[in-house]
Amino acid sequence: MLSILFIGLVFVFTKIFGEGLKPFGIPQLITYVTLGIVLGPCVLNLIKPNEIFYIFAEIGILFLLYESGLEINLKSGLKTNLNGVLVAIIGSFVPFFIALIIAKSLGYNENESIFLAGSLVATSIGVTLKTFMDLKKQHTTVANIVLVAAVIDDIIGIIMLLLVSNFAQTKTIDLKIALSVIMYAAMLFLLVPLIKIILKNSINLCFDKDPMYISSIIFFAIIMYSFVSYKLVHLNILGAFIIGYSLQTLKLSKTKEVDNLFKKSKSQLKTLQNFFEPFFFVYIGLSFNLNSLSFSLLAKFVSFLLIFLIIAILGKLISGFFIKGFYNKLAVGLSMIPRAEVGLIFATIGKSSGVLSNDLYALIVLISLLTTLIAPFGLQLINSKIS
Repeated sequence: MLSILFIGLVFVFTKIFGEGLKPFGIPQLITYVTLGIVLGPCVLNLIKPNEIFYIFAEIGILFLLYESGLEINLKSGLKTNLNGVLVAIIGSFVPFFIALIIAKSLGYNENESIFLAGSLVATSIGVTLKTFMDLKKQHTTVANIVLVAAVIDDIIGIIMLLLVSNFAQTKTIDLKIALSVIMYAAMLFLLVPLIKIILKNSINLCFDKDPMYISSIIFFAIIMYSFVSYKLVHLNILGAFIIGYSLQTLKLSKTKEVDNLFKKSKSQLKTLQNFFEPFFFVYIGLSFNLNSLSFSLLAKFVSFLLIFLIIAILGKLISGFFIKGFYNKLAVGLSMIPRAEVGLIFATIGKSSGVLSNDLYALIVLISLLTTLIAPFGLQLINSKIS
C-alpha cells in the first residue's frame, strides 16, 4: 500500500516540478532523474527502487521506444540510415578501445579493464529520445540518424555485456554469442510483414467500434513482442520499437470508421505513455545510490574519474564527425553520450560477479550519472542550430 502511495506522490511531483521548472530552461528529463536521486537512497531515502517501481519504469521505456518506432523514418534515404550505422559503430568501438588501453596502462587487470571499457559502449536510448521529444526535434534528420544509431548501439552494448560477462568467467571470447544476438535481432525485424498482417486483421475485427479495443491490442502486442525480444536478444525495448514501426506504415481497411478508431486508440496510448514515461527517468535517479559508493584514495579516484569521463564524452562526440554542419555533428555526438541505466547494468553485474572493486564500481556509476546529465543540457544549448 505504501508503494502505491509513493507512486502517486512521484507522479504528482513529476508533473509539478517537470512543468514548473520548464520556464527556467531545465529539461524535464533532468528534473525527473534529480527527483529520483532526491527521493531515493541517495538523499531522503523515502523510496527504494523496488519491483513495483521497476515495472512502471519498464512500461515507461517500452512506450517511449514504441513511439520512436511510430516516428522514425527508415525510408528517409539510404544515406541517413548508413550514417546512423556509422555513428553507432564509431561511437561504440572508439570509447571501448581507448578506455581499454588507458585502463590497462593505469594498472587495472584484464577483467576490470574490459568491464570498464564495456560500460562506455552503449547509449541510453531512452534519455536521447526524451531529450529530442522535449526539444520538438524528433522529426529532424539528426534525430533519425541518432535513433538508428542508438538502436544499433544498444544491440552492440548487449553483445558486449554478454561477451565481457562470459570472458570474466571463462577467460575466452565466444563469438557465437555475438552471432546469435545479431541473427535473432535481424529475425525480429524480418518478421515485421507478419506482424503487420496480424495487427491489421486484429484491428479490423473491431466489432464494437470501441477505440479501447484497438488500444488493448496494441498494448498487448508491445508487451508480447518485447518479451520475445528479451528472450532472444536480452533487449526488450527492441520489441516495442518494432511494434511501433510496424504500425507506422500499417494500412487498415477502407472503412474510415476503423481508421478514425485507430487514431483515437493511439491518442489513448499516448495518454498512458505520459503517465508511465516519467517513472523510467525517476527510476534511473532512484538507482543511483551514491551513499553506497566507497573508494580508497580520493585524489586518485577523482583523477581516474576525470580521465574516463573525458573518454566517455569525446568517444561519443567524434561519432558524428562526418555529418554535414558543425552543429549537426555536435548534436549527434551529444545525443550518444548518455549511459544512464546501461552503465548501471554493467556496474551491477561487474560488482555482483566479483570483477569490480568498490573504486571501479563507483567510477562507472558516477560516469553513468554525469553523462546522463550532460547531454540534455548540451542539446538544449544548441537546439536552435540543429537543422
